[in-house]
Amino acid sequence: MNLKKIIENLFYATIFFLPWQTMWMGREPWVGGFKWEYGVMGVYGVDVLLVALLGLILIKWVKDTRYKIQDTNKSQISNLKSQGKANIKILNYKTLLFISSFLIFSWSLGSIFWSPDKPLAVYFSGKLLLALGLFWAVRRIEFSWKKLLMILLLAGALQGALGVGQFLLQGTFSSKWLGMSVHHAAQGGASVLENASGRWLRAYGSFPHPNMLGGYLAIMLLMIVGKGKSMKNFQFPISNFDSILNDIILKLKNYNLVQNSIRQLADKIQNSYHTLYYVSNILIFSGLIVSFSRSAWLVFVLGFGILFLLQKTRRKELKKMLIIFLGTALVWLAAFSPLFLARTQGEARLEKKSVDDRVEYVAQAREIIREHFWLGVGTGNYTKAVYENSPQKKIWEIQPVHNVFLLVWAELGLVGLVLWLGFLGNIFLVGYKKNKTFTLVLYAACCMLYVLDHWLWDSHFGLLFFFLLLGLILREKEVEMG
Repeated sequence: MNLKKIIENLFYATIFFLPWQTMWMGREPWVGGFKWEYGVMGVYGVDVLLVALLGLILIKWVKDTRYKIQDTNKSQISNLKSQGKANIKILNYKTLLFISSFLIFSWSLGSIFWSPDKPLAVYFSGKLLLALGLFWAVRRIEFSWKKLLMILLLAGALQGALGVGQFLLQGTFSSKWLGMSVHHAAQGGASVLENASGRWLRAYGSFPHPNMLGGYLAIMLLMIVGKGKSMKNFQFPISNFDSILNDIILKLKNYNLVQNSIRQLADKIQNSYHTLYYVSNILIFSGLIVSFSRSAWLVFVLGFGILFLLQKTRRKELKKMLIIFLGTALVWLAAFSPLFLARTQGEARLEKKSVDDRVEYVAQAREIIREHFWLGVGTGNYTKAVYENSPQKKIWEIQPVHNVFLLVWAELGLVGLVLWLGFLGNIFLVGYKKNKTFTLVLYAACCMLYVLDHWLWDSHFGLLFFFLLLGLILREKEVEMG
């Protein structure tokens, strides 16, 4: 297997294992007898895969660059010059991307000097560097979109099935190898719904919070449905079985019979693919539902609406998927209608508390921004700064503001916020010119989550996941949806 193929397969593996929170903890701080979750530092299992991926990409880039230098001649240089303005435009947008990404990382790194918890600022800057590495890696890796979407389909279906099981069983299990913790409805601090029948645990999947599960599944579903045409034509590489098993099969007397059996099996698998596709979508959508994440529900509705409006040639197929989703939603609604009413009406005690908490978080963020307007408190140091301003609160009561724009402003100051918005704006403008629908869907989904939650910035998974999406937006026109 050549280096190019190893890189491609390692990329698929990284994407598949990205949602799993397996972690080696290097620092686990306790404040006032309670664990400070936002001060934990460690190395995630997916970090190992990502570092290996980036290392191999760097090796390949060095080899390719050396080859190009040796192979360059005057005719090639002349040919490049003849392309004129097209090359200048490509150079300009790539240069701007590099400069904007370099500036945001440099500012994050510089914030270490005024951060109260400097090791934590170093740790968050390291996470940002890894995320930027993934962003640039996605743009260099030669991968198949059909294979990638199959990986996303399987990863999403696994998370959906896990979430459905957790909700129906009203509990999760603990596994250090999978990075999962125990959650039960009666447990304090668990994310639950509350009505006259009692407390109901929301689905977590492999994530530390149901909102992350819901947001992940919503975006996965939008990408998979949006690329439904490509997924529909997916062909399993069954022909590879011949080369893999050739040495063994040739030794058998009934080689032709075995070969025919393999091909018949391949045909059956291919014919059953459509069933797998729809079942997986139902599992993903069910996981989204039982996460009871209102922000994720809104993300999916908004994204699907954009798909329906812009993909006019696929209206028939999208209507079919809409009927499937509505049917699935009706089944869950019929079975657990009191829970959905409690979640949507907002009259229950916990729902009112959730709203009140979010209002308080915004007030806390405004206070931090007022005190550290230009420079911020330092990357990753937001909850520490809030705790120092509110010493009467226990550390587990301190949460980041549920708005990434305010969170970035509080941590990196107005300067950092402007650099961050410049980076995102640059990607949007280039992505919109390349593939309008894909860019609009993903940006609308992420902006909704940016305004309503915080995990796309301050969580390890969220930061990597967001930069993965940014990298996919800037791929060539093969990412055009539909």
